Amino acid sequence: MVDRLPKSKIAYYKKRNRIIDYEIIKQLHEENNGWHISFMCKCLCISRAAYYKWLNKKESAKEKEDARILAQIKAIADSNNSLFGAMNMFFALRNTYHFTCGHNRVYRLMCINNIRSSFRRHSSYVYNKSTPETTAENILKRDFNATKPNEKWCTDVTEIKVPATGEKLYISPVLDLYDRYPVGFSVGYRNDVDLTNSALENAHNNYPNATPLYHSDRGFQYTRKTFQAKLKGYGMTQSMSRISRCIDNGPCESFQGLFKDILFVLYPNIKTKEEMLEAIYGTLDYYVNLYPQKRFKGKTCGQVRAEALNNPTPIVYPIKKANRYIKYMKNIEEKRQRALNQIV
Repeated sequence: MVDRLPKSKIAYYKKRNRIIDYEIIKQLHEENNGWHISFMCKCLCISRAAYYKWLNKKESAKEKEDARILAQIKAIADSNNSLFGAMNMFFALRNTYHFTCGHNRVYRLMCINNIRSSFRRHSSYVYNKSTPETTAENILKRDFNATKPNEKWCTDVTEIKVPATGEKLYISPVLDLYDRYPVGFSVGYRNDVDLTNSALENAHNNYPNATPLYHSDRGFQYTRKTFQAKLKGYGMTQSMSRISRCIDNGPCESFQGLFKDILFVLYPNIKTKEEMLEAIYGTLDYYVNLYPQKRFKGKTCGQVRAEALNNPTPIVYPIKKANRYIKYMKNIEEKRQRALNQIV
């Protein structure tokens, strides 16, 4: 059972147990007419020198700094219901509170003090197929990199349930692929065309001169001719995912899952639709201004966007290649080639 614990926790428990032994020796020596320290050390398989080193030890600078960092970690965890894992906690400490500690130190302190992220576990969903009125080509083709703001936007719709009643609300974000910033956002009580139209209009009103590639799945809201005409009127080019390929719109799918994770951690006691509506906009503000992202070196998407819009040559944040997916696709291609060779 102990072998399954993280290494940092195993080391912590070993050290803690040894300190308990030292404290027992000290207590027995002081309370029982001076039991011999050498005898007790020998019984507990402890070096006598190690015991005296602990006895005369003073709190080190590292231990004082650990205590200071831990106090701030607990304060942050209390403020957002333990939303952050070790990496985001590290970014928050570095960028917001100007600590100079490393990521491994933050992980160790969180691990040994049982401070864990409260993210929910992902569940499956049911896909309802619809007949499209008209479709568009997949122009994006999973190229989720962008070199500047308002170059590529993606959108989708997802439902959020009120835990206490099961009532549903729907959100439709429009996400900029450059900085994962929600340039448009709408909330509704129904999953209808008004929801997606509102998200598009909201994004256009915020950036009226933007003419991005506008990517979505093949939901009924996006396959209407009137919606495509609206995009053309705004000077935008439409792109659509392939059939049953959620990964073609991966960034927006990922954002929606992350958004709900943050929401239910920050607002665990939602009971009504009105409270859920307030929580949705509160979460949106938190994501934009307070949620650090590893890809942006700990900056929030709001910080990245502000810097990019004020810089004629914005910093490019390329997406790190996922080697396991590259290897997976390579194996599939090799199997396909072997199958073709057998047929020939």
